[in-house]
Amino acid sequence: MSNYIGLAALKEALGLTGSSDDAVDDGVLTSLISRASALVDGYLTIIRPGFVGFAASSNATTAVGSNTRVYDGSGTDTLFIDDAQSVAAVSVDTVAVSSNSWRLAPYNATPKRQIIYAAPTTSVHGLTVDHWAYGTANVAVTGYWGTDTVPDDVAQVTLGLCILLWRRYQSGEAAPKPTVAKGGKGVVINDPELLGVLEGLWPRWGVVGVWGA
Repeated sequence: MSNYIGLAALKEALGLTGSSDDAVDDGVLTSLISRASALVDGYLTIIRPGFVGFAASSNATTAVGSNTRVYDGSGTDTLFIDDAQSVAAVSVDTVAVSSNSWRLAPYNATPKRQIIYAAPTTSVHGLTVDHWAYGTANVAVTGYWGTDTVPDDVAQVTLGLCILLWRRYQSGEAAPKPTVAKGGKGVVINDPELLGVLEGLWPRWGVVGVWGA
């Protein structure tokens, strides 16, 4: 697992810079960052079935980076995939599909979550393939899975969690231990304050499902 904010950014947000002893709490703050980042991973694993991770890190489900994943052909023009920074190649039943034949969606945002078969021109409509052939693990997609940087909303939510946990620590709560996702199903989050911060991720990441992932 990777940490989604740096120690310097957290210390600046807390006003813990500029003094001669400003490193005294670095151990605790680093622990808070690890715990908050793990909570983000756990929450996203719950709400986003295609969640992979960020910045060459990994979570309990899978690793970020370049590799090939297989999916079931949907029989439609839309193939739902895991979160991807980019896609380099697609094949169906080991036959390469020209990059001119598909588009990544959402079109104006990252990560990409669908591959849309491009609609054929009017002159060849009905004469050429316009859908992902129905099948089991018949579509292979090679790309960079996850994102190669930490998204701004993920960093901000991680920071918000750290600030909340720091205030609790200062009020006498024992120094926290990192929380990890278990069994690829995320963590059980029954703390309403923590959950309230984490729900800031829902608008962008709360995708209902991934077909064939």
